[in-house]
Amino acid sequence: MNSNMTLTCKVCEGETDYRIGYSNRDYQPLSFACPRCASLMRITMDTSNPPQTGFQFEGCEQSEDQRGLFTDDKYPFVDLHLDFPVRFGKYVMGHTPYMMAVQELEETSESTEVAQAKMAFHNQRLNQLNYFYGRADEIKTIIGLYSGKNKQLFKKRVSNFLNKDLGPSLKPQDINAALYQFLTFMFLPFVHFGEVRTLVEGFTEMTIKLAGKPLNDFVRNIIDTGFLGTLQKDCLRLYPEIYGAELPLRPALYIDLLDGYEKAKTSARISTKDFQSYKDLYKDIIEVFSRQLVLVAGVNNIIHRNDFNAFATIDGGTLSSLKKFSGKPLSDRFKYLDDCWYDIDRKIIDAEVRNAIAHHNVNYDEVTQIIEYFPEGGGIEPTRAHQIYFLDFMRMILVAFREMNNLHHLVKCLFFYEYLILQNPKNKDMF
Repeated sequence: MNSNMTLTCKVCEGETDYRIGYSNRDYQPLSFACPRCASLMRITMDTSNPPQTGFQFEGCEQSEDQRGLFTDDKYPFVDLHLDFPVRFGKYVMGHTPYMMAVQELEETSESTEVAQAKMAFHNQRLNQLNYFYGRADEIKTIIGLYSGKNKQLFKKRVSNFLNKDLGPSLKPQDINAALYQFLTFMFLPFVHFGEVRTLVEGFTEMTIKLAGKPLNDFVRNIIDTGFLGTLQKDCLRLYPEIYGAELPLRPALYIDLLDGYEKAKTSARISTKDFQSYKDLYKDIIEVFSRQLVLVAGVNNIIHRNDFNAFATIDGGTLSSLKKFSGKPLSDRFKYLDDCWYDIDRKIIDAEVRNAIAHHNVNYDEVTQIIEYFPEGGGIEPTRAHQIYFLDFMRMILVAFREMNNLHHLVKCLFFYEYLILQNPKNKDMF
């Protein structure tokens, strides 16, 4: 379903034609920049009481010139939809964001049946988001309880949320299990569940295979220094932020379905909020991922050299300890992961974007949704600007979150190793 309307900007009083596609979300806050003056305009749709739909406007109002169809190109035209990328420009009857998404899937998929299956999967994830987004504050509360002293309350809240009896045990391994059951359930729309399950099984088999003094020394080190606990808290801190970015991540989820998608090859846009609201999230995720590589490196050293501190010789030199590795910048860490046991998706790393954001060397055009970033700094002398679209940036956040989530399950497995192996009196002869 779609609604056509002409809106008047309250700042410049310019008229713009809009076609608004309906999502299944009860409340649909759409925001966009006026094509003439770039002032922020907001439309909020309330579809919670079908068939009635309520509209609220901020920064704009409905024009007296309501024409229905926009075939005369009298005013600039904007397509809006929460769930799919949109393209602004010329009005074409029937070329709604949903129909264009269906057409794009059919063009990039092996067959019509495959395209239909992809769209059904996308709708399933959107339905999950529609169920969960209203509970974002509860998600943050439960995650906060995990780090508190009242573990019984934490398990009770998780049990109520999942509608599942988790038992009375307050053993660390059972508290840990409750946490990751909760995270797995809550973040299904954002991750590839089958991939996560395969990774967890692989992590578990690996720790069983490596069980012995080298792995024991490694786990004791990262726990005794507080590294593993602090890393887990930093991972957990990011999860509520993903639900905070749920709206602009919706069209980024759609891009999952496109075979051969290339960043910066399309001018498709997002119908909600702007880059400034989310620019630090990518940087924060990559910083946590960088620290997770310390765990990957420690395990890699055990696999290849039976000592978590033993690195391979690189360029005629070597690192003397995992602590030295942890002091290296992210761009240097990969070269020390020789023949790595974990397949890292390096495409998630865009060091130039991350560094530009960290040093505030970024400009954003609200109308075109183009992000300009300056990898070489923002000094007095002009430097060459690089560009990406806001939609591409949200896609980068989504893929980076998935990699962070995958390695967060390694954190879980190492804690389980501590609880079930190192703290088990039956295994005292292992040490």
